[in-house]
Amino acid sequence: MPNLIDRVAADLNVPKTLVSSALQNAFSRYRKVHIPKKSGGFRVALQPSSELKMIQAWLLNNLLLNLPVSSISTAFGDGCSTLRNARIHTDGLYSLKLDLENFFPSIRFDDLKQLIVSRKSSLHEATADEDFFYVLQRSCFTSDNRMPVGYMTSPAIANAVMLGFDQALELAITSDKDRFGDARISRYADDFIFSTNKAGACKEFLSAFLDLIAKTNSPKLTLNKSKTRFMSLRGGSTMVTGLRITQQGRVRVHSRYRDHVRLLLKLYSKNKLQKETLHELRGHLSYIEFSDPQLFTKISFRYHREISALRAKGKLPFSHP
Repeated sequence: MPNLIDRVAADLNVPKTLVSSALQNAFSRYRKVHIPKKSGGFRVALQPSSELKMIQAWLLNNLLLNLPVSSISTAFGDGCSTLRNARIHTDGLYSLKLDLENFFPSIRFDDLKQLIVSRKSSLHEATADEDFFYVLQRSCFTSDNRMPVGYMTSPAIANAVMLGFDQALELAITSDKDRFGDARISRYADDFIFSTNKAGACKEFLSAFLDLIAKTNSPKLTLNKSKTRFMSLRGGSTMVTGLRITQQGRVRVHSRYRDHVRLLLKLYSKNKLQKETLHELRGHLSYIEFSDPQLFTKISFRYHREISALRAKGKLPFSHP
């Protein structure tokens, strides 16, 4: 029977011993990175060895990116962005934001295995290799079979494993307009947004969401109740993945974010901005240019010389996130 370790080593043009060693040490050879959370505290991400990264890249390109993804997923794929996610909901008078608790670690190896077994006939022939699930487990999961934050394979696995849940959620709202109205649903990673033109439908959706979570065993999800948020355009504006939808249905960056970027530009104009912050400022400007072109135009009138200098120092033009 074919052997996946041999296959990966041949495709990557590296010794078989390198692949075997990387897998044997996968659960001990990694680096922990602490990423600050906006809400306080830190999120722990894992950075695997360079050898394991090569194996992950092979799995990603030959298998994981070919797994089906639901139509409501707006993250981790070609053409995906926070802007695309926000634009789905520009017509919704009422909105509900729901967040999943410990999303990546809540996904287990068995969730992915179950999915692949059900679709083996349509996937890469390597899924039939005798050591396939051994390689997959040690490459993409931790020793306790949880999916870590930080692995290049985790976003694709998350989207694939969420397919059934996403489809059930979408079917629920599209098949019962009396209950949910003219509704839209999207999922950006672990962040669900429901929007509708029907008053009271957001509470109905929350109930349906909790019922579906209770009935779903793979993956086993938990709602982060502290991040549940009801929103209404009639009460001001709606926030979707960091972007603001105005009462006129336009997508804008948040005013606090706008003011922060303007402050950085002002400091830069006075040569008071630290050099290590320049890259951050370029990123902010790129994000605004992509997400809120009208604001970028206004900022450019005031800080045209500074923005031109930043672009010149960056050497490369801004790219869309």
